[in-house]
This record gives sequence, C-alpha cells and structure tokens, in this order.
Amino acid sequence: MAFSEQHIIKSSIEIETTPEKIWDFFLNLEKNYTKWHPEDHVFWRWVNGKPLEVGTKIDSKEIIQGHKAGIKAVVLETVKNKKIVLGLRWPFSIVCPKIEWIIETKGSNCIFTAITYYKFSKAFLWFHNINDILNMTKKHMDEEGENLKKLLELK
Repeated sequence: MAFSEQHIIKSSIEIETTPEKIWDFFLNLEKNYTKWHPEDHVFWRWVNGKPLEVGTKIDSKEIIQGHKAGIKAVVLETVKNKKIVLGLRWPFSIVCPKIEWIIETKGSNCIFTAITYYKFSKAFLWFHNINDILNMTKKHMDEEGENLKKLLELK
C-alpha cells in the first residue's frame, strides 16, 4: 500500500518569441516576478548564488486565492534556453518536491511548459481537499503562461 499519491500539474502555452527571450525573462526574475503575475506574485530573490546557477537558493512569496506561500527553493538543474528545475526546500518539499519550466522550439515560436509535482501523504489527504489545491495550482499556472505570453510578445 502506497503512503502517498503523486499528482503532476502541467500547463503549456505557445509564445511568439525565442528560447533566448524566455531564458532572459527567468534570468532576470527578480525584476520580472511581479510583472509575471501582478495579482499573486509579491517578490523573488536569488540567494547565495547567481540567477539560474545550479545550487543557487531562492526566496519568494506569492498569494494565491488568499493563501500566502513563502516559497524557498534551490536550482537543481538548468539547460540554457531549454529547461529550469527548482527543488522546493523543506518543509515545502514534503508536498511539492519540484517545479520544472521547459522551453521547446516550435517553428519560429516556443512552447513554454510549467510542471508542478505534488506528493500528498495519506494523512495530508485526510485534512485537505486535494481537488481544491490542484485546481488552484492549475489556474495559477495557466495565468502565468498567459501573462508570460503577453509580456514577451510585446517586445
């Protein structure tokens, strides 16, 4: 019998831009974070390292549907212009071990895909409505994709 359930939330959007412009957006996330989702994002800071460098720590805050989330993470993996993997730090890692941002070329456009991995223990499921969490996350990720598209297609 499994002690936890894994859920993967995925959101993809086609953007009329280059992989380099998407990468640059995330490289400069400290200044772009609140523009990316003005209603929800409060701040993003690169701590103890350079932006998008493996091992660099992140301190951020967002408010999603009234729920405050002070998120601490570390850059686990990067492939320039293609992939960024963030590992959430304890205690967040218990429920959400990692987040991935994938950049793929499609003709002269790009597909940006955000993936959030959840792992809910059976005990957690007793006290929380899992569908609310998953729906809220998907909605937020879809909004981030739409906002990224608007921001990058303006340039």
